[in-house]
Amino acid sequence: MEIYLIRHTTPAIESGICYGASDVDVADSFDTEAARIKPLIPAGPLEVYSSPLQRCEKLAAALFSNYIKDDRLKEMNFGSWEMLPWESISKNALSKWADNVVFEHIPGGESYEELYNRSIAVLEEITATGKDTVLVTHGGVIRCIVAHVTDTPLVDAFDISVDYGHISHLRVENGEIKVINSNL
Repeated sequence: MEIYLIRHTTPAIESGICYGASDVDVADSFDTEAARIKPLIPAGPLEVYSSPLQRCEKLAAALFSNYIKDDRLKEMNFGSWEMLPWESISKNALSKWADNVVFEHIPGGESYEELYNRSIAVLEEITATGKDTVLVTHGGVIRCIVAHVTDTPLVDAFDISVDYGHISHLRVENGEIKVINSNL
């Protein structure tokens, strides 16, 4: 079984803004970025799931004729920090979160552990089907899945590089998931 994790293309948002679950649109470079990704997608029947946020859904629609939206593939919910400049968020609040980044809840949002749990639930469900699958999703979800597969401690998952338009290729063999290529 083959699994492809595709991160959305560049979002239309200024640098330095905290966003996750906000429904940010894609940048003007979308068509060029999608055209670069399209030839990297394997031929053959694929089950396709997408985050319902437009930056993912637009890419799923550009690459595939059919896909299923799954709320669990949304990016981490940054709660009351969503759409604020990082520099305007209280240094104490940021420090509290950074000191316990895996378990600390962002006010009105979720913890990284919660993002991890919902990401792995999706991975386990699709793995059980045995069907080749594509997930069009966000950097946080991809980092959680790759960290899980590689036994990387969740606190270190932020070090996993996942650029816009990045594809991670996983393979399931004899019940074991392996990373084949994480930078197609």
